[in-house]
Amino acid sequence: MKDFAGKLALVTGAASGIGLATALAFCDEGARLALVDINADGLTRAASEVQRRGGTAMTYTVDMRDSEQVSSLHERVTAEMGTPDVLMNAAGICVVAAVEDIPLEDWESLLSLNLLGYVYTIHYFIRDMYARGGGQIVNVASAAGLFPVPYQSPYVTSKFAVVGLSEALRQEARRYHVGVTAVCPGAIQTPIIKGSKRIGFTEGVQKVERIAATPQGLARAIVNAVRKDKAIVAYPMYIRELYRVKRFLPRVADHLGKAVARIMYWQHHEDTCERS
Repeated sequence: MKDFAGKLALVTGAASGIGLATALAFCDEGARLALVDINADGLTRAASEVQRRGGTAMTYTVDMRDSEQVSSLHERVTAEMGTPDVLMNAAGICVVAAVEDIPLEDWESLLSLNLLGYVYTIHYFIRDMYARGGGQIVNVASAAGLFPVPYQSPYVTSKFAVVGLSEALRQEARRYHVGVTAVCPGAIQTPIIKGSKRIGFTEGVQKVERIAATPQGLARAIVNAVRKDKAIVAYPMYIRELYRVKRFLPRVADHLGKAVARIMYWQHHEDTCERS
């Protein structure tokens, strides 16, 4: 897909963060936009920015954890805008806590949005993309879908699953000329960092915020990946290097993971002591 002019990009999680930045990047390339999020006010602001840039957008307020709402989204988008040329799943939440402290309802809520929300959009839209014979599915996973991050077990579980889903679907979809890209960024300056549920680790999360990359840089990488039908986007450069270490020097990667776990354990221990 070399030219996005007049193409339709459907983006979930489009009210903020990576979803919004990428939607605007597609807008700047001339694409029409179907903006999807649970945050109606954020969608209104996103659509206003698209219009300010001279683009076209329609907004859809949807809880991606609800398959019936996603089914209705499919019907409305198809009737009002057509079949997406780019289907981008970017909605997500995070929990930072020791696994023994995480309530089951947090597991269920996170997996429902971060994994099943992606499954629902693919389920309802992919037949139309197959029938047309082209398009690109973009699933925003995480660096936490390439190598484990301690004390983020639900998030890591969902993102490893998204990477696996993307890689398997890529092999199936190629016969219909539909590409699939898994996006695996490190820390990005988005509301998911500040908005994540945390049990301990306050100081650690603040440190992550200081090294986070901009969503605009990632958005440009995503647009380029769709052009080139890349299988995986590891971003920024340090994530690509860490991924190489894991693949080619697994014992070194294991030692690094243990070191990170020890540091985070003591942070968790100090936070727990301060609260008690």
